[in-house]
Amino acid sequence: MSAKYRIPITAITVFGTSSLLALTVTIVLYLGFSQAAESTLKHLAGNATTLIDSMEQSIDARLAPVRDQARWVANDVRDLSNPAALDDYMFGSLAATPQVAGVAIITPDGNSRRWQREGRMAIDEDWSQKPWIKEYLDLVKNAPSASWREPIFTDTLGASTLLHDIPMHDANGEFIGVFAQILPLRGLSAYLAREYADTGITPFVLYNRDFVLSHPAISIGSEQQPLSRIDEMGDLVLERIWSPDDTEPFIARELVNTSASGVFRGDDFYLYLYRDVERYGPAPWTVGAYVNMSLRSTDWRDRIVGAMLAGIAVLVIAVFASIIVGRKVSVPIREIVDAANTVDSGELDAVDQLKASRIREIDDAGRAFNNMVQNLRERKVIRDTLGRFVPEKVASSLLAGGGSIPVQQTEATVLFCDIEGFTQLTESLGPVKIVDVLNAFFSAMVDILEQHGGVVTQFQGDAILATFNVPVTDANHARNAIQAAQQMLDCTASSKFDGETLNIRIGINTGSVVAGAIGAKGRLNYTVHGDAVNLAARLEALNKEYGSRLLISESSAAQAGDFELSRIGEVTVRGQTSSINLFTLTSAASKQKS
Repeated sequence: MSAKYRIPITAITVFGTSSLLALTVTIVLYLGFSQAAESTLKHLAGNATTLIDSMEQSIDARLAPVRDQARWVANDVRDLSNPAALDDYMFGSLAATPQVAGVAIITPDGNSRRWQREGRMAIDEDWSQKPWIKEYLDLVKNAPSASWREPIFTDTLGASTLLHDIPMHDANGEFIGVFAQILPLRGLSAYLAREYADTGITPFVLYNRDFVLSHPAISIGSEQQPLSRIDEMGDLVLERIWSPDDTEPFIARELVNTSASGVFRGDDFYLYLYRDVERYGPAPWTVGAYVNMSLRSTDWRDRIVGAMLAGIAVLVIAVFASIIVGRKVSVPIREIVDAANTVDSGELDAVDQLKASRIREIDDAGRAFNNMVQNLRERKVIRDTLGRFVPEKVASSLLAGGGSIPVQQTEATVLFCDIEGFTQLTESLGPVKIVDVLNAFFSAMVDILEQHGGVVTQFQGDAILATFNVPVTDANHARNAIQAAQQMLDCTASSKFDGETLNIRIGINTGSVVAGAIGAKGRLNYTVHGDAVNLAARLEALNKEYGSRLLISESSAAQAGDFELSRIGEVTVRGQTSSINLFTLTSAASKQKS
């Protein structure tokens, strides 16, 4: 429901900017099986660049509200004849920027009034006799806009801080003072440390390339030296960043606006990724991270198709709202912040619909937020429902591909499984009972297949059609299919399904298949086609003739690895000029003979 009258926010006196920012970074390092080194290299480089992009965005998201706050104050406050009258205003600005420890206004005569977050104190001081005050006032007065200064040590906080300031002018454009804000560096270090905790990544920010501005283990510093040098941090990896062993590691040539180098420590190789940023002060910041690549893979050659950084998921939720004079303006802002926190916790059903507001911008934001939550709820329902009707890996490919899966032609191993005597079992149990038996049976078999990398593409009555190496690449697809078949046979031999004992027959064949979404425009089904699929079904049926439970084609047997197989016959396949040798597991053959 929309409010009848809405007031433009620009018509109301603004005394602060409120910011809510939460960054969720989950870095999943997954090295899969591959033979495509070049595509993997580009993928790794893209994710490495994304990592540094994410860190830079995290820093921007933390510092941008401070800059915006300064602009609001400088534009709104035009009279400094009575700084004490601004107490409520300034404490409101501190509430809107929790990363700021204190703010101050310094008039041209050197007098200051400071507002500290801790203790909610307002302090007047005469700085006119301080040796640096005149030079500082002239510096800010001549600055064209808000500026970040060189890090300083602040006695009142006992900590190293970032200083941000902006010149203030009256309605006639005359300089009337400086609005300054200080941010403890410990907060930035703690912020980045939280975001990358338990990821194996060590984030850092260097100042002027030699001093550590942010690090998970950063110290307070001292009055003489507000920042520690790299070699004073005790981080033996970081101190080698400018004297690396490898100046062009394997992904360096693919990186975009990001530099890389590496250093060896014993058997470990540490990869540095970093970028110089020059918008936060008189000297550049180096935003970077390092990671122990030796912990990311036990066998690089077997896992090169995956991505070294298979995914850096970065989600930045920022809500900027204005705090307007009076409680009527602050209440809807807090409601938006509370609702955003609930969304961030994942409790979408607990989010209440935001009420309409008479302030146009807040009302628009509330309606947009309500629509976003509704869309998120609908997407969650779609995602949860989709996962129940198609294989999980196919559902993931659909979501990642924007709702479509490209057709693939590749070598794959096909496993076809059928229940022995199913027709008689159906007649004896009846339709209701047989459905319960099938659900219990399918649940157990699908768990086994997915444990070994198989994807169930079809349930055909009592039969299961599963593929290995499509749609997800698997270098050992034949061996994994045989191992899954062995476990399926063991499971049915030792288990009952809703109280019923079942026997199964399995056929396995490796060959070329075509996989993709087949069907009508409005209703598709993901499946595989080809002679390799037909032969797997034929082998399953041939178990009746050979009195066996498992038949494996010679194409699959050639890739069986260390499995011990027995040749039990050969069969002529329609459409092929030569017969095909048939194999089974030696253990399965022994059990069959007994």
